[in-house]
Amino acid sequence: MRTFHIGQTVIPYEIDWVADRETLDLSLDHSLELTVRAPMTMTIDEVEDVLESRREWLLEKLYHLKEQSEPPYPREYLSGEKLPYRGRQYRLDVIEADVPEPQLSFDGNEFTLRTHRFDAPSDHVSIRRKRQAIVDWYLQRADADLPERSERYEAKLGLSSVPIEVGELEGSWGEYLDGTIRLNWRLILAPVRIQDYVIVHELAHNVHDDHSDAFWNTVGTLTPDYKDRREWLRVNGNSLVV
Repeated sequence: MRTFHIGQTVIPYEIDWVADRETLDLSLDHSLELTVRAPMTMTIDEVEDVLESRREWLLEKLYHLKEQSEPPYPREYLSGEKLPYRGRQYRLDVIEADVPEPQLSFDGNEFTLRTHRFDAPSDHVSIRRKRQAIVDWYLQRADADLPERSERYEAKLGLSSVPIEVGELEGSWGEYLDGTIRLNWRLILAPVRIQDYVIVHELAHNVHDDHSDAFWNTVGTLTPDYKDRREWLRVNGNSLVV
């Protein structure tokens, strides 16, 4: 994964080299990751020259993404659907297996959901069972990954071993209470830079009680583009569902 910088704004991007392609095409999804489809004959420098020439277009796409008033349509958890994880979308493959309960696994490229043969795709109970298995997997990943990301920033604030609790938070991505940080498990669906923003935001409350200028200066010290990250969460937060 490469990155392109516009001021302090960092845009992750990957290049899809296409043998028969003659022109370069750009697409930016809701994870704010850029996909570049380029001819095989193009060099990296030439790709970045095009990105430089499209700065205004990229900024417009970044800051004027259509806000989602409603979350995505409910999933049925069928093969071919995609599940979000750390800001990217991965294909879901559903297979029949000798399991009492649905079980989700991830190999780095694709999710696999193993289900009992009685978990019919159109059955509402089966859909709930499949969703619960998926949520349980995300909860486990969030419980393992988010505290580890917090450790990257604690020392910079003179903190150590800040307690992190991961779970269901109603109407909040994170909160700080009595020395403990609580994080919404759905953050694991977001790009890691968004996870980091929420973590830094809550860690800063160890130092500053309210959202004063000093508080935001602390947040900005660790995440200089925090306004961009905060805006991404405001615009795309409703899409972080399974």
